[in-house]
Amino acid sequence: METIDDALECTIVHDIDTADEHVALMDPLPCPITIAWAEKDRVIPRRDRRASGSTAPTFAPRFTVLPDVGHVAMLDDPELVASTILAVTGAAKV
Repeated sequence: METIDDALECTIVHDIDTADEHVALMDPLPCPITIAWAEKDRVIPRRDRRASGSTAPTFAPRFTVLPDVGHVAMLDDPELVASTILAVTGAAKV
C-alpha cells in the first residue's frame, strides 16, 4: 500500500498521464515505432482516445495490445514481449 500511496501523492502523475499533449509530433517518424500496451494493466490503464474526441495524427505509431498481461508484461509473458519487439525491429520473422 505504501507504494500506491506514494504514487498517488506524486506531483508529476498528471504530467505523465497527459504527456502526449507535451511531446512535439514528428512527421515523418524517424523510425518504425510500436506502442505495445498491456491489456490488463491496472496501474496505467489504456484510455480510449475516440471517447475523448481526440484523433490520432496520420503518422501515428502502430499500436498493439498485448493480451492477458498486466503492468509488467515482460514478467507475465516474456516470449510475447520479445516477439513484439523483434517484429518491429526486424530481427526475426514473427
